[in-house]
Amino acid sequence: MNSYSENLHSSVLASLESQESNKKKLDSQLNSSMFTLYYAEGAEIVTNDKSVTAAKKYNQSQKVKKQATESKNISTNIVLSAGQQNSYTAQSVTNVAVSASNIQIAANAIVRLASDMGSIFSIVNAADYGTQIYQQSFEAYTLMNTTAYLAEVASQHAMETSASIAEVASSTVEDKAKATDASVDNLLKVATADFTATAAVVAAENDAKAAASVVTKNAQGAIESNKVELEAAKVAYNLNNKSLNYNLKVHVPEVFDGSYNVSFDFYKPPFKSNEKGQNTSAPGLDNPVKSYNLFLVKDSKKSTFSALTAEEAMGNSLQYVQLIPALSSPSDTDPAKALTAAVDNSNSYFTALNTAKLSKEKVLQAKDQLRDANAALQTATKEKQDADQVVLDGKDEIAKLTKELPQAKEKAGHTAEAAKKDPKNTDLAKAATQASKALSTLEQTLENAKLNETKVFDAAKVAADSLKIATANAAHAKTDLTNAETQAENDQKAVETAGQLVASSKKEGFKNIQTIDLVDSDNEMLALGEKYVIFLLTIFTDDYKKGINTYDDFLSAPSETFSLKNTLKAVTDIAIEKEPAKNIHIHPDLPVLSPYAITFTVDETDHKHTEYRCMYLSYNEDLFTSNELDYFEETIEVSVIKKEIQYSKNDIDQYKGDLAAVKAKIIQLNEEFNKKIKNLDPVKDKDLIKALNEEHNQILNNYTQIQTEINSKLLIVTTKLDQLYLSFEKMVAKKLPKIKNKKGFFFNLKLAENVSSGNYTAAGPVSKNSLTYEAVIDPTTTDNFGNALIDGKTYIPVVLSFYTGNETTENQYNNNLSDWENEEPFHFSITNNQ
Repeated sequence: MNSYSENLHSSVLASLESQESNKKKLDSQLNSSMFTLYYAEGAEIVTNDKSVTAAKKYNQSQKVKKQATESKNISTNIVLSAGQQNSYTAQSVTNVAVSASNIQIAANAIVRLASDMGSIFSIVNAADYGTQIYQQSFEAYTLMNTTAYLAEVASQHAMETSASIAEVASSTVEDKAKATDASVDNLLKVATADFTATAAVVAAENDAKAAASVVTKNAQGAIESNKVELEAAKVAYNLNNKSLNYNLKVHVPEVFDGSYNVSFDFYKPPFKSNEKGQNTSAPGLDNPVKSYNLFLVKDSKKSTFSALTAEEAMGNSLQYVQLIPALSSPSDTDPAKALTAAVDNSNSYFTALNTAKLSKEKVLQAKDQLRDANAALQTATKEKQDADQVVLDGKDEIAKLTKELPQAKEKAGHTAEAAKKDPKNTDLAKAATQASKALSTLEQTLENAKLNETKVFDAAKVAADSLKIATANAAHAKTDLTNAETQAENDQKAVETAGQLVASSKKEGFKNIQTIDLVDSDNEMLALGEKYVIFLLTIFTDDYKKGINTYDDFLSAPSETFSLKNTLKAVTDIAIEKEPAKNIHIHPDLPVLSPYAITFTVDETDHKHTEYRCMYLSYNEDLFTSNELDYFEETIEVSVIKKEIQYSKNDIDQYKGDLAAVKAKIIQLNEEFNKKIKNLDPVKDKDLIKALNEEHNQILNNYTQIQTEINSKLLIVTTKLDQLYLSFEKMVAKKLPKIKNKKGFFFNLKLAENVSSGNYTAAGPVSKNSLTYEAVIDPTTTDNFGNALIDGKTYIPVVLSFYTGNETTENQYNNNLSDWENEEPFHFSITNNQ
């Protein structure tokens, strides 16, 4: 290799290594800002939950304070009323005592008068019995006795009244009213203090929420800025890689299947074959490359890998993969034909890409339909089980009643016979009546049970039919999902095939390499988890080497570092278990949590070395999400491409206008020329006609040259426009379907892998050797930030498949996260049994 090539190669290596190092640095900054945003959003979620809780407590304390204030007003009125009552009661005691004393004095006087009247009547009775005086004395005596009796009764009532009014505990009521008023006053003070404190907490939580929101926005701005810088670094690296290093790329599959893809641009000679002189032989410009050779090199060995090392490695057929370019003819370099072929292949590629996108959407729809069908099947199964149980209970009831009926009839007959023999015995008559009623009730109950049996049987039949329909629907939905996944897989393969055609039309090399078919430069098999690079050695033909007078082949700079790993299967179809199984004992004094658990099916192979970490993400926060970050840069790129498309359209319109103007000018020149020579004599004016012809042809040649240049520019701009459309359609086609759970926060696989052990629940099999795993939700269950699940809040279940196998093979596996952005959320509730 000459000094110029060595310097150029060194410059290319230094440039690409610098940009790759910058990419890694910016990627680390992005990861750092990712965690900053994650915890900032977590803090905002916590402050929002605290704010909501404080607001609820504020409303409750406000109601308590209002009730305490009303109670204080009532107790104050009661104290005033009790004091007034005590005063009036004391006055009443005094007045009634005085009244009783006066009544007693009057009663004593009446009694003494009655005694005197009795003495007088005795004298009259002895002396004047039967006379008029006797009669008058008798009447007066009788009336006086009645008066004396009534006076004694009045005296007794007065004494009782005095005693009763003296027993009224108005002072006690007043004391209790004062004590109650003091207690209510203390309660009001406590309620007021609690209300004031709660109001302060609400204000503080609102301030904290606002502050957390500011921190979150700053973190969002930082991550967006870092994302833009990283994407810009990627674009810069790709541009340099495309211009300086054959656009050499290694495409690692999302799910490792034992192979990986390598692509690169074909070598473009500095000159075209049509640019050589007429008498100069073509120096192999049409087919300058003899072969392209790919080498696998450990990342730690890339600095020492050279063209000489590559040539030595070609002695082992397993240490390199060779691509022989197809021979091309000069006609293959026709830009119009090349453009047409590229456009046709690109249209086929994006048709396949759009079809694959629709297939992915159908897979998601099929998953939703299967989830709904399984839920309906579960409901129908439970209804069928309940209906069958009701049928069995009904049959047991009829059997029981049928068994009891003869005994009831016998009892009724015996009691009736006994009552007939002894009609005066009321106990026997009552027993006969009761036995007759019991028999009648039993017969009626049995009749109702038989009628109900028919209804229950019909209901069970309906439930059985519903179960058959639900089972068929679930099976059909499962078949639809399988077909949709198969179709999506086939469509994806069609995309890959169409992509290879696009690559070939663009003069690109593409190779799918099986890991077993290519060993590294140390003659070692590719090891999963190890870092590697790919080198491309371009071997030129002898004719081309002679033509450019350089006999060196060209070794590319290394590709980006890559690593191949197995990826654990992501958990799908997470089911929400509302209630525990009937054979599971639930403590009656503990609150009931709903849902009870989440269940899912795991992979038969992966579960042996995988821990399934279940997390619950808060749903009711509308924060910046990882999905928005993923398409943040894309939004910018789309806007840029749209502007470039518009600029290209404007250029095309301008060039077409220029062509039309040139064409019109040529027509005008032809008309003017024809007018000039029209009246000239071909013989006499021969020299003039010749001079005019030469002048006209020279002018036409000038305009034709301008027309050719404009056509060339138009072809370049048209090609660029097609490429822009290609890029735009690629972005639109590759964009994933809209996610369901738009409300959420920033969360992805890297963050899930770093959730601490106290903030997730490890799922386990529901029974021995079962592939159905379950994660029970209990009072200790928290969300991913470590906060207890909140009653009445919505959460999204997410499962992280985390490798827990042998530590020596840990770097050979990628963890995987369930599709939480499209998972059905659940509503968490707590029901207190007490």
